[in-house]
Amino acid sequence: MLGLQIKRATLVFVLTSMLACQSPVLIFSGGALEGPAIETESFSFAAQFALLQLEVRPEDAYSIILRVLMRDDQLYIDAAKRRRWHRYLQENNRVRVKLGESVYPATAVLVDDPEITKLFLQGRTIYRLVPRSLRGRAL
Repeated sequence: MLGLQIKRATLVFVLTSMLACQSPVLIFSGGALEGPAIETESFSFAAQFALLQLEVRPEDAYSIILRVLMRDDQLYIDAAKRRRWHRYLQENNRVRVKLGESVYPATAVLVDDPEITKLFLQGRTIYRLVPRSLRGRAL
């Protein structure tokens, strides 16, 4: 009985600690991403990471963890239509992406190219993450 109480107390402590932090943890969303803000001209280096943190809704930051999806040196994310962060992304495509310890401003650009979308699960909305330093230039 005491062992079960200790396990429950440990679980409550871990969950409370995770929810109190600003960064997303596994299935729990977080707030504003922390880390040095860096501009980049390309996300080609993202292939070295398995996961990224994505921050949407800049006015009231909401962040989640996603897998890194690379194709031809371009960084993509796929969103299930019912996800809260996807709704936020549709309202404002300005995002911040954390790779490693650094945070990069970016824009999520909707992808409708069938050659790209066929690489993802059917029914997902696909976005290419474009460094914000490239905004206004030919993509």
